[in-house]
Amino acid sequence: MNKSPEVIVLAVVLGLLALGAAGLAYIFPTVQDITGVNSTDPTGHTPKKLKSEEVASSLAVWNSPTLWNAPENKHPLFISDGFLFYASVYPNGDYLKKFDPQTRTPSGVLISWYQKYGLDFTDSNIDREDSDGDGFSNKVEFMNEAAKAELADGTKSTNPLDAQSHPSYLSRLRLDKYDSRPFHIQFRGYQQLGSDTLFQIYLKDVPSAQQPKFKKTGEDLGFEGYKIGAFRQKMVNEKVGGVDIPTDESELDLEKPEIDFKITLIFRKEIDSPESTANFVMLMPADLDKVFKVPVGKILILPELPDTQFRIREIKETGAVIRDIKTNQDYTIPRLQPDEMNDVPLPPQPVVPKSP
Repeated sequence: MNKSPEVIVLAVVLGLLALGAAGLAYIFPTVQDITGVNSTDPTGHTPKKLKSEEVASSLAVWNSPTLWNAPENKHPLFISDGFLFYASVYPNGDYLKKFDPQTRTPSGVLISWYQKYGLDFTDSNIDREDSDGDGFSNKVEFMNEAAKAELADGTKSTNPLDAQSHPSYLSRLRLDKYDSRPFHIQFRGYQQLGSDTLFQIYLKDVPSAQQPKFKKTGEDLGFEGYKIGAFRQKMVNEKVGGVDIPTDESELDLEKPEIDFKITLIFRKEIDSPESTANFVMLMPADLDKVFKVPVGKILILPELPDTQFRIREIKETGAVIRDIKTNQDYTIPRLQPDEMNDVPLPPQPVVPKSP
């Protein structure tokens, strides 16, 4: 039977393909020839079983990643920007934050400052921790003389890893509140006795039996730390029914020299001299439950500064002024702000012993 031309052509093509494949196989080596591997069955040592503690140790690296430090030698063609992604540090949702030398934690501490001392800025309690145990939190050591963390640049910060390097104890003193009561005083009379002038002072809030005797200039009044000061005799004319009537409006000063305080009494006129008492608190872990109650003009001694005495000079709504008795230097003590309690170090955490 004669074969059709199509069949003959197909047979020729298949034959040529077979010859081509054989030639390629002869020219190009197989994978086995290249690798020398003739079997996929495992050979060699028996696989080692993983231990649970080794797995836990490996996972710990992922749970507590090592802090990344930018390389010192940067390639001039490939300089990348650093970004932070820590949900615990930025709980308000701003997780992704570009990092540069001015990047701060939510409380205002420079992250570069924490990195300088190798402190973990990703710890949500890092600001309140006391890394060197000196009673000052990391945030307070960063602030030091600055009123707010946002105003500090780290140049005046103290070392958070050195217990001997910390802000002054006086910087942690605050005026919590103060009590003011009126002290009613009247300059009732005066008389000449030889070369001295004696003055009669009446204290409305003091019983009659305890009223001060006649006093002369320079003597203690005997109440609230006052001394008798300068006297100025003054007569003025008042018109009564068209007639000038001489009226005594002489002045007498009462002074508190220790605090540079002075009030002036007018003859036979009562004045109110407010006497204030301040309640101070120290923002130190050991003193949070203590209140130092001191009247104006009296002495304040702080537990952290037992050899220094401060006299209370002035108390007002915004704070108090105290004076170092030895140096005569005045210090302004600010009023306590509610958020300042967050700057007091956290109490040390108890160490939980590991189970054997």
